[in-house]
Parts: sequence; structure tokens; C-alpha cells
Amino acid sequence: MRPVPEDPEAERSLLATLCQPGAEMALASLLPRLCVDDFLHPSCRAVFQAILAISARRQEIGFVTLRSELKTSGHESVKLMAILDGQEVGHPDVLVNILTGHRHRRELLRLGDQILHQGEDLLVEPEETIHDAQAELARIARDGASDPGESWMEILHQMAAFESFRAPGPERGGWWGIPTLDQVAPIPVGEFAVIGARPGVGKTALFTQVAIASARHGIKPLTISLELSKASLKARLASHLSGVSIADLKQGRYSHDAIQAVGQEGGLLEMGRLQAPVAGTPWSKIEAMIRHEVDRYGVQLVLLDQFDKIGRPGIQKGSSEAYAFGAVSTGIVGLTQDLGIGFVLCCQLKGDAEGREPTLADHADSDRPGKDSAVVLHLWRNKDNMLKGKIQKNRDGSNLGRRLDLDLLGHCQTIREVDSETIDRRVQFSGGVYS
Repeated sequence: MRPVPEDPEAERSLLATLCQPGAEMALASLLPRLCVDDFLHPSCRAVFQAILAISARRQEIGFVTLRSELKTSGHESVKLMAILDGQEVGHPDVLVNILTGHRHRRELLRLGDQILHQGEDLLVEPEETIHDAQAELARIARDGASDPGESWMEILHQMAAFESFRAPGPERGGWWGIPTLDQVAPIPVGEFAVIGARPGVGKTALFTQVAIASARHGIKPLTISLELSKASLKARLASHLSGVSIADLKQGRYSHDAIQAVGQEGGLLEMGRLQAPVAGTPWSKIEAMIRHEVDRYGVQLVLLDQFDKIGRPGIQKGSSEAYAFGAVSTGIVGLTQDLGIGFVLCCQLKGDAEGREPTLADHADSDRPGKDSAVVLHLWRNKDNMLKGKIQKNRDGSNLGRRLDLDLLGHCQTIREVDSETIDRRVQFSGGVYS
């Protein structure tokens, strides 16, 4: 029987230290570094969960509050005094490092067992096992990485050297293909941008345009749709490049001129990748897919449509749907930061946002993407059926709330900005330009 990496005395000692009077500062600094899985002993785990609950209510940690919380959570049998009598230490951060190290070893052992089991299962594709393992190893590595921090004096040093205050690497993660947006709200690197709209407004057309515009600027894109098939994705990309409607492309009704137009884009076509996992595919699988595409094909920008169709299994009993969506959004944040890529996420808006200017509160499934993203662009049609865009969020603070008059060329999956004079002429036209 293989021994499990653990240290019950370190668990008791850490809890005893953090629960003592005067340990508030240590508790505040170390609690974010810990998780429930750091505590293997059931009693220690129950006490840690009680500490988390009490801290969330901003109450004082003590014997009385701990005993009350343990009773409320159904753990009144825990011998609290035996745990709090553990040996106190002067540097509890050392114990934190010990416990997280043991947790990482347990995670590695579990991952090894999983790889061995799947490797023996002839029904599981080896590539799927590899992708899952890559994603899990990356998660463990992120969780175990230490950040030495920096002094504020680095600000003066950078300014004295006239250095720019931006992260190393490319300046942007992608291109909108709309000059105003590319200038005032560029798609960032290491953070993600959101396109929010009701169905049929033009969200997927912009999704397609961003992919192609970015490829034209030398950025390798990966388009992922949990709603469209690979054939539909390819038809949309071909429509943008050739000007042939999606309907004609699907029926094979296109000319040699269209083939020539797409053939002239050979260099661009070699840069792009596409995936179409089924709706309900969990984020862990999608993350593994993205990491594989980045590692093997050098993908630099990911476009994902749609957020609400990402599966959210594995959520603990009692957790809310909001928590589940939040966990996915947090995963996207971590992925973009870890890989240093651009990321554009398409989100649905609520039904009552139809025909009016939307807000961040109109996101249909969760407000987390709006909170976690760096840039949010909303699309909608006004009462005159004119397509509008608004920079709903821009983390650098510039041009927040700026509106754009847009035009959807549905036959070629293109969105462009139009001037007010063109808009005035179209409002006067009664023939129904937008069909």
C-alpha cells in the first residue's frame, strides 16, 4: 500500500497557531494561500472550514465561535480542544508550505493513477489523456508557483530608465477589424475581452471578423464554437474571405472567382485553427484543448463561442449556478495569464435586453465574465433596427461608454463602422435595408 503524503501534526499546529489571540495578521495573510484539500485529517479539515466561514462573516476566531460553527455544519463531534492544543509556531508560513507541498504530491499521485488507468483503457483516446494531463499539470504548477513580490521603489527605477509600464511580450492579443475599436479598446494580452449580444445581432459575425483580422496582423487564432459545427465555422470564415453567402457555400453554389479569392489567402489560412466541441463540454476539457493548440501550433488568440454552453460538472453539492459559472470565468482568467495569449469570449444577453442599450447586468447566465474581463463590447439594435456598439468596459479607463454606429454585412460575415450621415440616409429609407 503506497503511503499518502501527509503531516497531521503540521495540520494541528497550523490551526492552533492561526486561532490564537493576536494571530489576526497571520491569518489574513495565510488564509488565501490555503484550501480545504491542504487538510487531510477530517477533524482538521472541519475546523479549517469553520475558520473560513467565520472569517467570511468578519467575526473573531475563537473557541466559542469555532464550536458554534462546527455544530451548525454538523461536526459537533470534532474534539476542538485537542486541535487547538497543538504546538504553536513562530513562522506558520513554513507549515503552509509543508501542507501545500504534500497536497501537490497527492495531486501528482492521483494524476499518475489516472494516466495509468486511462492508458490501459482502449476506449480512451491517448490524445485525450495527454490533453487532460497537460491541463492538470499546468494547474498544479500555477498553484505551486511562488511570487517573490516587488518593492514600490521599482516604480521610480522604471521611470528613471524611461521604461514602459506594460508586461513583456506583444502589445495586443488580437484585432477587431474595426479601426475605432482597435485604436481605443484593443484586445489585450493575458486578459480576456467579451462580446455580448442577443442572438441574431451579429455576435458570431464579429467573432469571425476578429479571427481573420487578427490573422492578417500575424496573430495565430483558434476559433472554438460550442454551438456551430466545424462545417458551419468553415462556412463563416469562407464567407468573410470570399464574399459568398453562407447559404450558397453550404449548397456548393460558388464560382471559380470565389475559389481564387480564398486561394489568395493561403498564408492567412495556414495560421488559423478551429475546434467545435459539443455543447456541455466541461471547461477542463476545453482548457486542455487550448493548451494543446498553443503548445503544438503556436496559437496566440482564442475565440470562444459561447460561454453559457460550457459544461460545469464537478461542482460540490450545495454550490449555486453562479458559483459554477464563476469557476469557469476564473479558469479563463488563469489560462490567459498563464499562457500570455489574447482571448475573446462571446456571451448571450437576457431576453429583455432586446431593442435597447444593454448593461453589464444584462448578461444572461452570469455577470462574472463582465467583472473578470478587461474589455466588454456590447452589440444591440435600436428601435430603428440600426446596429449599435458600446464599449461597456475598458480596464485602462479610456473611452468607457463610447458608442459606435455599425453595419452588419450578413452575406459576408463582416461588421464595419459607419458615419452618422450614412445612418441618417438608412433611417429615411423605408425599403428595409436590414433583413
